[in-house]
Amino acid sequence: MRYFSSFAGVGGMELLFPKEWELVAYSEWDKYASMVHKFHTPNVQNYGDISKIKWERVSDFDMLTGGTPCQNFSIAGKREGISGDKSKLVWEFIRCLKEKKPRYFIFENVKGLLSSRGGFDFANILTAFSEERYDLWWQVLNAKYFGVPQNRERIFVVGSRITSPREVFFERENSKTIVEVSRTIRNGGRGSVDGKHTWDIIKVLNKGESQHYLLYEEKGIAPNLVGSVGMSSQKHPFIKKGFRVRKLMPVECERLMGWSNNWTKWGINEKGEKVEISDSQRYRQCGNGCVPQCVKWIVENVL
Repeated sequence: MRYFSSFAGVGGMELLFPKEWELVAYSEWDKYASMVHKFHTPNVQNYGDISKIKWERVSDFDMLTGGTPCQNFSIAGKREGISGDKSKLVWEFIRCLKEKKPRYFIFENVKGLLSSRGGFDFANILTAFSEERYDLWWQVLNAKYFGVPQNRERIFVVGSRITSPREVFFERENSKTIVEVSRTIRNGGRGSVDGKHTWDIIKVLNKGESQHYLLYEEKGIAPNLVGSVGMSSQKHPFIKKGFRVRKLMPVECERLMGWSNNWTKWGINEKGEKVEISDSQRYRQCGNGCVPQCVKWIVENVL
């Protein structure tokens, strides 16, 4: 499988793709995310700003992946929808489908897309996908059900042009277990999806009206990491251990994303030099990233 990664960030979405799959190229405009991606994929071309790509010059590929900017869809933003400066870039994702016609695509975004402008935005996007002759399946997946201790809900849309994916899409064999885990979480007990990994349900010890300052126990399911962590009024989640309180370290945020330790620590600059990425940028990259365990399940059970 040859694939192109749009809005690639630091490569989190494809982190657990089969090793035999080939990354043809990727598109990422952010300076620091591009540096990290180049560190991990030094021989793969970055096309930069997706709106400036001339797709006829890009090698053909079988699948397009991408998590388009979500700020205008998020309930934490102004909810400008697909007309917003950031989220309107979804049309660039669709332009690629129109011009390159890959067999498959995987599209990811925040759950808020479902309710953006009363659901009109999501319906509009699905219609555009369908008009490019893709059969569509979509579902909201929460990372906490895929072995990652973070409450992170994201919507995934999978499209297929040639052969339909499996009929039972997103119906896990242990779906009953997921329901039981959800009930256990609401009741404040312990949770387990696969019978091996368990966690204590996290407790909020200090919660202000705006939820900008949250203090959590050491064990449990972490709050959702958002893209603005370390960059705006959204403050870091703090963790309590004994009598000490501290903010999460970058490597802990990487683990909450299901990434390898220090995945965002190093980058390659424009001079080709290996440089260390600042903590503020690492927090931002984690908040903007994709949990690969969810995508891995999609690949194994759908594609």
